[in-house]
Amino acid sequence: MNILLLSTYVRGSTGTLVKRGFEQAGHRVIAVSPGKAPDDWLTCDPRADIPSLIAGYSAPIDLAVLVESTSSSRFFPDGLLEVPFPTAFWAIDNHLNYRWHKEYARQFDVTFFAQKDYVGAARRYGATNIHWLPLAADAEYHRFEPRRSKYGVSFVGSVPGGRRRFFDSIEPDIPLNIVTGVYEEQMAEILAESKIGLNVSIREDLNMRFFEVLASGALLVTQKIRAGMNKLFEEGTHFVTHNVSDASSVLRYYLENDSLAAGIGRRGRELCLARHTYKHRCQEVIEVLSNAKGLQQRYNKIGNHKVYIARALVFDHPTFKMREDARKSYRQAVGNSRFGTYLHLLKYFGSYLGESIRKTFRKTIW
Repeated sequence: MNILLLSTYVRGSTGTLVKRGFEQAGHRVIAVSPGKAPDDWLTCDPRADIPSLIAGYSAPIDLAVLVESTSSSRFFPDGLLEVPFPTAFWAIDNHLNYRWHKEYARQFDVTFFAQKDYVGAARRYGATNIHWLPLAADAEYHRFEPRRSKYGVSFVGSVPGGRRRFFDSIEPDIPLNIVTGVYEEQMAEILAESKIGLNVSIREDLNMRFFEVLASGALLVTQKIRAGMNKLFEEGTHFVTHNVSDASSVLRYYLENDSLAAGIGRRGRELCLARHTYKHRCQEVIEVLSNAKGLQQRYNKIGNHKVYIARALVFDHPTFKMREDARKSYRQAVGNSRFGTYLHLLKYFGSYLGESIRKTFRKTIW
């Protein structure tokens, strides 16, 4: 298949891993990004018109997938409603961006949420095309056999203030190795050389690090949250959890019981590489899109006030502040249905209030 991948290029981001996943599954990927990107990516304007963009391609496009790569990316290509092939949006940071994700879903045949907790909320809001598609690991990056010989406990990732306070709370006898600014093979090799891979989420999200530690063969010790992780893996068999406050005692126990930690790490790695790589996720995207019955429904949305007001709410989101684009979409929505537009706005702000209340009860580590 010829797959059009739309994503803002960032090294080590989900978009780059999805590109590899489709290629590993045997498909040709035409990857497009606004701004700078490697030679195997094409570049375009953030508001590129997709029908015009693909007009010069010699091979027909079979499907298009837009992958969120950074929370602040303003990559909102035009013409997605009009293209004659299935389209999908993989929304990654639902725990941060649910407010606009559920609106932007209207532009696609299918939208995948990486965070399970938000799928039900979006469906209750009225989105009928939402599926759960969690993050994954890249099998090629994690080809290193676990050595577990160099580090006791490793954390690979960014360390904002809340995480720094969490790490400072770890008792000094725990051999903690914190590494920032490394990606891909280097990240995978550090984890493969660790007995334990430590994970903390930002806002109870099932993050990429969860799968990366599993794929490395290190014992995953991760924050105890719902997020669907027990639907994919079994706690105590494939990973273990901490409650933030008891992280030191959990880490110490498994450092002292190394054979137990090694066994759980081995089982976690085997299951992760067997079922939870980006190749597996990309195959699921194709399967869902192949069975989707949304093309005609998407064509019927052209000119609908709900599409225009949804666009306006995305563009007007505080992260983007694309005010001129938002005003244009607001005018188009009101011109098509003033009453329908105001009704949608009322529903939107009701949902926003409810989400704000729920966020106050979530464990947040920044």
